[in-house]
Amino acid sequence: MKLLNKETVYRLVPCPCYDVEACESWLTDMAAQGLFVEALGRTLARFHRGLPQTVRYRLTAARLKGGWLDVVPSEPLSAEKALYAEYGWEFICSQQEFFLYACRNPQAPELHTDPAVQALSLKMARKSAWWALIGGIAVLVVQFALNGQGRLARLFVEMPLLSCCMYLYFFGALFLAFRDLYNILRFSRRLRGGYVPDHRKNWHPTAWVYRISRGVTTCSFFLAILVGFSILVQTGASEPTKNYQGPLPFATLQDLTDGTLVQDEDSYNTLEVRSSLLAPTILEYRESGVILQGTEPPWDTSLTVQYFDTRAPWLAQLLVNDLHKERSILADEPQRLPDLPGMDTAYAYSGKDGVFRQLILVQGGRILSVLWIDSDGTQNFDRLAPRFAEIFAASA
Repeated sequence: MKLLNKETVYRLVPCPCYDVEACESWLTDMAAQGLFVEALGRTLARFHRGLPQTVRYRLTAARLKGGWLDVVPSEPLSAEKALYAEYGWEFICSQQEFFLYACRNPQAPELHTDPAVQALSLKMARKSAWWALIGGIAVLVVQFALNGQGRLARLFVEMPLLSCCMYLYFFGALFLAFRDLYNILRFSRRLRGGYVPDHRKNWHPTAWVYRISRGVTTCSFFLAILVGFSILVQTGASEPTKNYQGPLPFATLQDLTDGTLVQDEDSYNTLEVRSSLLAPTILEYRESGVILQGTEPPWDTSLTVQYFDTRAPWLAQLLVNDLHKERSILADEPQRLPDLPGMDTAYAYSGKDGVFRQLILVQGGRILSVLWIDSDGTQNFDRLAPRFAEIFAASA
């Protein structure tokens, strides 16, 4: 892969800096092919072309102490660079917790001659690897905590591509952090045991694992941003129900009584229409008003409806818990229902005071969640659930 000009070449990085021996060996192999590193990233490395020659590369600790909030220095102290230069070692670049040095003099002494001392110098690298892993786990736990109760399945159905990208990124980053920690702990343990580093380690066997995992993680991150921005731009705004073309697949207030409906114009009476790859039709309907019922007391209520026409029955069943959790603070006590012909499953919940009632109906790949207000206890499930089920079944 060539970019910019013939003298500049980019290559995919086959191993992380935390795999010290493999990274040093790979860069030495690149120099033997006439490619000399200028900048080393986590995914890509930039090289300049030259005549092939033997070059030794060494990764040294960028810092010996610090805290998890401390910024890793971008280059070593001038005194350190000058000292290493006297011995033939040139500073190339920094990457994560390491400084990269190169030496073209085969007679120059090694930067590290005592494995135990080198192990001590990697203390901050080990801490950073631990922090990265713990931070990744914490982010994943928070993500599940925020979306796991009443939102995870719905997020998957409404935004499947975004959900997949997000979790591919989270789990990919977690895997890479675990791999970094494993590499640096294993290397440090061997150094403490007197092991002399293998600077010509075979880096090929695990290169494909790192490149694939890094590629998937990076691509999923940027794709999640693009998809999220696209969803944000295309999100439909609520609009008056009269603008919707065709009959609604659920009952409205007018369908629930023989009385006269006086809609509340000062409140909401809107319909939001959306779609996704897994649910071609998603409707969110809100209506409020007063129904005059002849000699009966008027029914002052509001209706909140959520409708999903999904691509498979298991997707509809997957949504049941999330749609209930979203309204559980208002209606969380299970209620008995009359026989509802045509329904695969049906669930009913009521608040402790009986004011709020929620009905969830599932038929094939379609699911309907209805929340209404029954302040005087007259519009119960025995009266309204059959009507909701009848219209829902008839719209299939």
